[in-house]
Amino acid sequence: MRNLLLLLCISFTATAIQAQRPSSPAHAPHDREAMKVKMDLLHTAYFSEGLELTSEEAKAFWPVWESGKDAMHAVQDSVKFIHDAVKENSLKPLEFDQLMQTFMELSIHKAELMNQEMLKVAEIIGSQRAMKIPSLEKEFRLRMVKMRERQMPAEDKKAFGKTGRTNR
Repeated sequence: MRNLLLLLCISFTATAIQAQRPSSPAHAPHDREAMKVKMDLLHTAYFSEGLELTSEEAKAFWPVWESGKDAMHAVQDSVKFIHDAVKENSLKPLEFDQLMQTFMELSIHKAELMNQEMLKVAEIIGSQRAMKIPSLEKEFRLRMVKMRERQMPAEDKKAFGKTGRTNR
């Protein structure tokens, strides 16, 4: 009888562990890098088509775009660090003042980076096509959200609702 109970406990534990695994291999943590590469390829194709880049323009455009993206990520990482520090709520008023000043400087720096990138891109592809970039970026993100929603199981769609946030 004791062995039977032990066997039942082990089988229920194994079933519970199995039930918590991701339903799709694309959502496994070790495949995140592969998913990022796929998203980058889709983004590149979408922008190349949307901006109607020639091969010469693409050779000049993508290095500028990538360096701008890397600079923006560095700023975003700094902003995230500030948000995390504020969430801890263990800072003194003077430290909050310093963080606020740094946050404002980062916001200005981010805007300057975006403006510099737009000017560099406009030199390569012209201002008319450069001005398409913000709407292409928005359209691409929307397509990716819709594609993700189509792949999402029905019960997850109900949990996330229309906004993509949990309905709790």
